[in-house]
Amino acid sequence: MTEVARPRVVGPITAGHGVNEFFAIVVPPIIPLLVADFGISYGQAGFLLTVFFAMYVLFQLPAGALADRIGKRRLLIGGLFGMAAGVALAATATTYGTLVVAQTIAGIAGATFHPTGMAIVSDVENERTEGKAMGVFGFGGALGTLSAPLVVGGLAALFGWRVALAGAVALGTLVTLAIVPSLSDGGEGDGGGRETTLSDGGREFSFGGALRSVRAAVAVPVTRGVVVLFLVTLVLSLQHRAIQTFTTAYVGGAAGGSVSVGNLAFFTLLLGGSVASLWAGDLADRFDRRLLGIGAALATAGLVATTLVLTDLLGALPSIALIAVLAVWFAFIGVGMYASYPVKNALVSEQADAAYSGSLFGVIQTASAVGSASGPAIVGLLSDRWGVAAAFPAIAAASLLLAVLFSVLLVGE
Repeated sequence: MTEVARPRVVGPITAGHGVNEFFAIVVPPIIPLLVADFGISYGQAGFLLTVFFAMYVLFQLPAGALADRIGKRRLLIGGLFGMAAGVALAATATTYGTLVVAQTIAGIAGATFHPTGMAIVSDVENERTEGKAMGVFGFGGALGTLSAPLVVGGLAALFGWRVALAGAVALGTLVTLAIVPSLSDGGEGDGGGRETTLSDGGREFSFGGALRSVRAAVAVPVTRGVVVLFLVTLVLSLQHRAIQTFTTAYVGGAAGGSVSVGNLAFFTLLLGGSVASLWAGDLADRFDRRLLGIGAALATAGLVATTLVLTDLLGALPSIALIAVLAVWFAFIGVGMYASYPVKNALVSEQADAAYSGSLFGVIQTASAVGSASGPAIVGLLSDRWGVAAAFPAIAAASLLLAVLFSVLLVGE
């Protein structure tokens, strides 16, 4: 954190990223409970995540353009409070339809964060520090996601899923309130980034101006690198959300059906990922980012593909030993999976200019939303037909495709 150019800017944005990712992933730790309580299928449970990220597909592009128009910080703060409102509605849901509506609200609000937060980090950092800054940013998101199985899974095991979601709202709101003062001032002096202040209050808003901003987002310079990074982001997010959504269900089933055991593996997956985010972000400033992306994708593919073989080979072990092995194994999967993120974000930052950084990250994060919406739906359908384990070869295939796309970036410009 002390090595980035603008730590007093990157710090609160990173904390906000944690809140955003925490709210985004409150459903997976309680999926088995929702399936039992509402009498729904795993496909329907996966659809709750699909709805959430479908809102990202629809709203991240206009959010990025709107951020350039009215101010990134203002939109970022409003989005975090909007996500809290959506999760609060989910906590009171008595029907599956209400859960869908709650995820829709949370998704629309959540769509504002990445185009604003990533653009601010990109604007204030420089080429020597943007990899580290994106690593720190990713670390905050990983910690937020890491908190979901602890807070939501833990509270659900003790008091039920409704209390768990209410606790999530309280925690996320408190953190948001804590960072609002830091995001409301002008940041700190020039740190050598792309702009000298964080004072981005935006211009006077008008509906016509907003529409022009959305059209401007579509007009972001479409280079070969931007197109490939769009595809990299799509595939990476598909793989990422597919693993996140069903790790609890898969490991819980493999180890005897316990939700708590499944959330332990989910926790170690995210713990490995949080460490990898910082580590890979630092490496991205010192080595070829494209080669790092290829290595991380290939490692993830190998680990995910071997998961099914591992559970068969160790099936005769005592339950406690199997749980321990799976927890460690999923930590390594988290390392491979999350290492790709700061690398990819630093590559996108190379393409960004402060004048349209919000719009560019809005375009790129729309690809992330498409992948995030597709992953849980695909895994849910495969799980309904052949069981949760059947989805893991498909996830490994996505990781291989990701390695190919990073290779395309390596071959020419």
